[in-house]
Parts: sequence; structure tokens; C-alpha cells
Amino acid sequence: MARRHYVQDRDQLTPAELEELRQNLAAMPRSKLEIYYKARHNACAYNIEGRVPSPRLIQEFVQAWKQLRKAPR
Repeated sequence: MARRHYVQDRDQLTPAELEELRQNLAAMPRSKLEIYYKARHNACAYNIEGRVPSPRLIQEFVQAWKQLRKAPR
């Protein structure tokens, strides 16, 4: 079975940065939130080289998804 390549210096959001991101996303209008979500979705997509997205990108993508689910249509 193939193992994932371990990279020690992976960046991720701190709890304070995560809370700030949540507040910023909550203040966005739905149209801008959808644009942000789609940009993060594209950034997290695997490409031909098999590049794995950074934890920071995944955290931003998940937070945008959660906020989109809460936002009124």
C-alpha cells in the first residue's frame, strides 16, 4: 500500500485565525461567499501530478462550505 509523503512544514490555521475566518465569511454576502467557495474548491482539487492540497486550503474550503449551508438563499 502506498504511503502519503510526510511533509513537516505543512501550514494550517491557528484557532484564532480559524475564528477570524469564520467571522469574515459570516459577514460576506451570499454571492461573494459562493465565489470564495468555488475558488477554494478549485484550489483543493487534485491535479495530474497528484499534488495534495495544504491543510490551510482544506480548512478554508470546509469553513466556506459550512457558512454556505447556513446562509439564506
